[in-house]
Amino acid sequence: MQCLLDPDNETPLNEQVAALRRRVAELEQELAEAQRRPGAALREERPAGQEQGPLASFFSADASGHAALLDAIPAMVFFKDRDHRYLAVNKAYAAHYRLSIDRIVGKRDEEIFVEEVARSYHDNDEILMSEGIPRLNVELRWKLEDGSDGWTLENNVPFRDASGRVIGMVGVVVDMTARKRMEEALRSTEADLLSIQSRLLETITALSTPVMPIDHGVIVMPLIGHLDTMRGTQLMAALLQGVERHDAEFVIVDLTGVPMIDSAVALHLLRAVQAVRLLGAQCVLVGMSASTAASLAAIGETLEELVLLRDLRAGVRYAMARRRAMARAHRRAHP
Repeated sequence: MQCLLDPDNETPLNEQVAALRRRVAELEQELAEAQRRPGAALREERPAGQEQGPLASFFSADASGHAALLDAIPAMVFFKDRDHRYLAVNKAYAAHYRLSIDRIVGKRDEEIFVEEVARSYHDNDEILMSEGIPRLNVELRWKLEDGSDGWTLENNVPFRDASGRVIGMVGVVVDMTARKRMEEALRSTEADLLSIQSRLLETITALSTPVMPIDHGVIVMPLIGHLDTMRGTQLMAALLQGVERHDAEFVIVDLTGVPMIDSAVALHLLRAVQAVRLLGAQCVLVGMSASTAASLAAIGETLEELVLLRDLRAGVRYAMARRRAMARAHRRAHP
């Protein structure tokens, strides 16, 4: 498969394309000079009695010389007349589509390629020739009858006669299948990495706010590290889910591993405690540092409903004693 970039050539792709565009400009100049010479509008036999235009005359005037010139260009090059018939292609173009040059020249796209490819080529070229405006860096999909497919990047320029009428076009084509597939592979890899990152974040979130049942109706959430607003929101969600999942009556939040929280996070913490109470459970805060206590006091909320104990052991003893007392009270009420 032909490509503008030779593996042994370190010249950047954009420089090679620029060189090709300069060569196309030279060909246009040669065409204009050929049209001004006597005999430039010579006629040749055309299918179905069609007339030969000046562009076709240009190629028939010195076919061997022009063929050699085109074949020296590493990119794929084709010329078409206004009726979308191929006037000339180079060896790179024919080799790319695995066809002989004779199989292409004189034919239209629909006589050569599969339907979807022929239609896209025809539509792209018709826009260029009807509007008379170059179409650069156009990506087109190609597909062969054997099922192989890929992408090309086309730079197409219209040809005009002396009166300015568009009489055909030239296309310089680069196969970019490898690059497109590399881009697709990179996008797929990026999507996989984002998915892995998302799962890791979920795992980290779960580990940063773990909920552990230690007895029937009693769960513990030990917190470690810095608490920010995001973790404060996660804290509330994890507490409420833990209460529902374990049918908890007591939730012990261990703040021993949290050196300090600011006022905004302290407010999140109080809201989480209130939300737990709405579910019918009691929240016990243990291991609070002096700075955390100061943050809680600074927000101006009432702390009368909070149960604050020194450490986790005291919190567990409190929760177990309260559960036993509640069980005795239930037995007396329902002998």
